[in-house]
Amino acid sequence: MRAQTQTNKTDTASTALYLGGAGAALWLLVLALEPDVGFTAPLAWMALFWALQISVGLTALQCMLFLLTRAERVQQLPLWVVVIASGVIGSAFLSPIYWLIGEGLMEQVLGFPVKVNADGDVEDTLAFGMPAILNEFVDIVGPVTAAWAFISWPRLQRLVPPLLNMPLAKSAELDPPVASLLEQNGASLKPAWRVSLPSQLGDELIAVSSELQYLRVWTTRGSALVLGALQQVEETEGRVGIRTHRSWWVNAQYVARVRGKGDGAVCEMCNGLEVPVSRRRKVEILERFGASARYKSGSNIGPRASRAGLEHSSQT
Repeated sequence: MRAQTQTNKTDTASTALYLGGAGAALWLLVLALEPDVGFTAPLAWMALFWALQISVGLTALQCMLFLLTRAERVQQLPLWVVVIASGVIGSAFLSPIYWLIGEGLMEQVLGFPVKVNADGDVEDTLAFGMPAILNEFVDIVGPVTAAWAFISWPRLQRLVPPLLNMPLAKSAELDPPVASLLEQNGASLKPAWRVSLPSQLGDELIAVSSELQYLRVWTTRGSALVLGALQQVEETEGRVGIRTHRSWWVNAQYVARVRGKGDGAVCEMCNGLEVPVSRRRKVEILERFGASARYKSGSNIGPRASRAGLEHSSQT
């Protein structure tokens, strides 16, 4: 447990370090490009302005991403969709803050002059309120979301620290003496990806898919996104299931049937989930399951698991 806690702390520090470095690079870039912000100010003040904008923005976007991934329905979506969604929703949250930093602090409090437009007129600054916030949102949602997606891309590709630090399931917490004994003996009750599964999902797996450095795990009670690699699932669960695709593993007990789909094939799982079968593994899968695949009683499948499978099938 202490080792797991130490790993989480290390991941959090690595994420903060990466975001700090990305923010510093972005800060230097905007100072060099000098984008139009609606007012003119000395370089030192512009440096402060952009430092506030970027630091507050990255913090808010990371927090929004964290909150979104705690929602069960959001966990069914691909990570890149969640990143884009966090950028858009984060922009809405940041709109009043950015107005207060720009129009409020820089223009009204510090008195820096508003820029003159191409016609030689000075644009009126809207008073703080819903029209001003909506106008700010329209101005920032595109650049903020694009910058957030660009910053998140290396993390999605496993080139830098993980996009998220997955929470530790309460059910996996051990008493200090037991955890200490396990650490001393180099033993573990469960692999790390299983430890990260929420306790309410139980232990009965239906299928697992790989999403970059994460695993989307379906059980008889629902689904969740945890940190891990599909190779780890094969090593610990190989005796009860089979890999159907480079990014999919299924529990053989819950395969309803195998059927053709286009040029390939899919495994229909007992919860409605359709799992792709690669061409290389098609013969092996058909030999093992054929048209007579059987699975455990559907009464063991919770409504959340069935709903999660059907939702994912509709996305594919």
